[in-house]
Amino acid sequence: MFDLLDRPLIFIPVEWPGLIANDAGDAVPTTHSLEVQIELLDRAEFTEWMKEGSTEADEELSQADKIARERSTFRRVAKGWRKIKANGRVPEFSDENIERLLMFPGFNNAFGTAYIAAWSGKVATREGNSAGSPVNGPGGEPTDATKTDTTPSN
Repeated sequence: MFDLLDRPLIFIPVEWPGLIANDAGDAVPTTHSLEVQIELLDRAEFTEWMKEGSTEADEELSQADKIARERSTFRRVAKGWRKIKANGRVPEFSDENIERLLMFPGFNNAFGTAYIAAWSGKVATREGNSAGSPVNGPGGEPTDATKTDTTPSN
């Protein structure tokens, strides 16, 4: 049942392409990923949040002010994270660590896309969840054992 007053915090996956170095130091394509705990804003709050995230007035801001605005905009909806590490440990959800993440190439766009998808009710399925069984064919399709005979009987 839908709860009109419920504003749960949920984790969403955020993924973006990047590069890592192999043992020889060569660039190797990879997909960076982590999960961010978010609050889904109501429509009015969402509209305001989108305006806050706009880069139209960026030319007038100092670099420090741009970073502070990005951090504030991120913190408005992000409440925590998981599947992220720094020196083998989960980093504190602090302003300093948030700024490090926001400066990482590709993260901002990936987070915005993931948040908007979640706000729209679209959830990324875990790999393999929507695939059918190799024996029974694609998920949701009837198999020979479950097909209903629709031919008219005489």
